[in-house]
Amino acid sequence: MTGWRSYLTYGNVQWSALALVAAALPWNNVAVSNAQFLLIGAWLAEGVHQRDLWGRFRRAFTDRWALLFISIFLLHVIGLFWTQDLEWGLDLCRILLPILVFGTILPAMPALTERGMWGILLTGAYSVVLSTVACMLLAHDRLALGDYRGVSMFISHIRLGLLLCMAVAVLVVHRPGRKGLRVLQLLAVSWALAFMWMVGSLSGAGALMATAFALGWWRAGMLTGTPRWVVRGTLVGLLAAGAWSIIHLVTDGPPPRPLDPAALPERSVGGERYYHDPQDPQSENGHYVWIEVADRELERGWSRASKVPFLGRDRRGQPLRSTLVRYLASMGTTKDSVGLAQLTPEDVRRIEAGVSDVRTGRRGLLLTRIDQLRMELDRYRVTGDPNGHSLTMRFEFWRTGLQIAREHLWTGVGTGDTRPAFAEMYDRTGSRLALEWRHRAHNEYLTLLISFGVFGMLWAVLAFLLPAWGLKAYRAPVFIAWAAIFTVSCLTEDTIETQVGATFFAFYYALLVFGARRINAERPPRSTA
Repeated sequence: MTGWRSYLTYGNVQWSALALVAAALPWNNVAVSNAQFLLIGAWLAEGVHQRDLWGRFRRAFTDRWALLFISIFLLHVIGLFWTQDLEWGLDLCRILLPILVFGTILPAMPALTERGMWGILLTGAYSVVLSTVACMLLAHDRLALGDYRGVSMFISHIRLGLLLCMAVAVLVVHRPGRKGLRVLQLLAVSWALAFMWMVGSLSGAGALMATAFALGWWRAGMLTGTPRWVVRGTLVGLLAAGAWSIIHLVTDGPPPRPLDPAALPERSVGGERYYHDPQDPQSENGHYVWIEVADRELERGWSRASKVPFLGRDRRGQPLRSTLVRYLASMGTTKDSVGLAQLTPEDVRRIEAGVSDVRTGRRGLLLTRIDQLRMELDRYRVTGDPNGHSLTMRFEFWRTGLQIAREHLWTGVGTGDTRPAFAEMYDRTGSRLALEWRHRAHNEYLTLLISFGVFGMLWAVLAFLLPAWGLKAYRAPVFIAWAAIFTVSCLTEDTIETQVGATFFAFYYALLVFGARRINAERPPRSTA
């Protein structure tokens, strides 16, 4: 009993609660919330026991850096005063409560030791890796169907990608002394990278590139003179070349085979007049989709092969006719009875599930996702229709968001009024987005600008940057990696408007800035030169 009592100190319980938050993030929102309640309870109980509860709050709310960080939450509370949609505004403030929790408790706690810090970080890293193993064991069959979202069973696939990048950064930076632990870390990193490749995590790939660049830049700071700038110049060149290659791959991929409209056959083998639309650039696997389409033959043949109606929806909610035509195009065959005859029972099941490319699930989903983006852009350039496509819909979100921001540049629309503001602007501009796709900005910086105006957005950015600078967190490679991951994620997502995203932000920021303040202060400043 003595051993257990010596372990169950307030400090150890608080450390365990922090480790539980890190461990629970990739698994379950309820577990994340319970771990925070445990942290709050232990922190308050220790304050009562030591008769220093008021002193704890005083230290937290008089620490300029802690108060500046907490002001991100307070900014959203203040924004409620000119908000009409209070329901969403209050819900968003609830989601952002981790900023208040970690921003209050970690600055008022004793600073963590290096061993304690690594214990929390490694717990989180290995938990993320284990969650992906569980996802693969339970949902590996969805890979064959190209369902990259469905593979992430516990949290959003986008948030999982961010957590995986953080896990990779922690495991790469950490240097264990024992050979067995080094081998384990190498295996964990290899699996994390393989998982992101298999599920086609584009957000994860972008965050990894940003992390590698940030860590390389930080590492170059340890050099002096010419070598430092040679390394940093090389990094900039590699980043630019990589970005150009990706843009070129997505926007100027392999063109489909040359098409001569005059040479297209008029009728199918069965005698039906073909439908041709040679002006539609959509292609699958290098073959035009909307040529040589015999709908009546397809409908008759499909009704014999499947119980899913030809004019119905596949399991992803897409028009089955379109899925079938695209699948046949990817096989390089005509879209008629001849093409249908080439389908196997497995192909039929895949089409019913919403798979539109014969290669999907038979190669890395990352390549499939790049093909999908190329198709989205081609179709958007010709038709202007963004509906149902993640990239081109974001163009519409951003364009609409910028129009809202221009009209509310100084004060914003308030914490909760982004939804009605977007709905109104979509109607005013006659957006081609269907009602089901009329979402908000999907860009955290733009969301802050719309909500609070230019000064509110700048305040939020400074509240992020200044505590990290003042407490020298920029000296720590793990913080550099986390900051790169978070910063990039905010370009295409409203990262802090989900519970996992808000906790990812508040927890790791407070941990690496306030919890590690003693460690960072002792780091040699030359690492930032």
